[in-house]
Amino acid sequence: MRSTSKSTKKAAAAVNPGFMDTVSPLFLESVERVADLQKKNLDIAAEQTAQWLGAWKAAFSYSPVLMPTFMFDFAGKAVQTAIENQKSAIDLVVEQTEAATDITKVRAEAYSKIAHGVTASMQRSVERSAEAQTKILELAGQQSKAVFESAKKQLGSTAGPATAIIDTFQRGAEAVIEAQKSFLNMASQPFLPNSRN
Repeated sequence: MRSTSKSTKKAAAAVNPGFMDTVSPLFLESVERVADLQKKNLDIAAEQTAQWLGAWKAAFSYSPVLMPTFMFDFAGKAVQTAIENQKSAIDLVVEQTEAATDITKVRAEAYSKIAHGVTASMQRSVERSAEAQTKILELAGQQSKAVFESAKKQLGSTAGPATAIIDTFQRGAEAVIEAQKSFLNMASQPFLPNSRN
């Protein structure tokens, strides 16, 4: 019985939602910080690209051959679109990380509830079984006492040694029944602390 109680404790500890409550905010904050850094880098890249395109556009305006400036505008819009797509992808990763963390937290809470439910169910089952067996033992004790008393009455007061033997058997039967009750009480004890933790 002790191995069952230890494994139940390990299962309850393994799915403790308190761990997720402690680690999840730190993990999410780290992911958000990395996302912010990447977005800032993209903003800097967009700014530098706009400056370079502006510089090239200005430089080609001094050229004797006229270059179509719409190419620089098109390149600027393409870079801007690519950067916005990258930012959207970063936001999606952050959202997915938050969702995955929430799912993990919900699963940890569910597993914790399941572990506590199984522990409580096992405790109730053991307690009910011990109560039923104790009642059976009490009934067996009453029946054996009635049998011994009936045997004494049938023998009458003249059967001295036989009455002593019957008394010995009766005390032995009562001792066995009390020992079994004590064993049942001890067997159900390891489950009591687990349900209250």
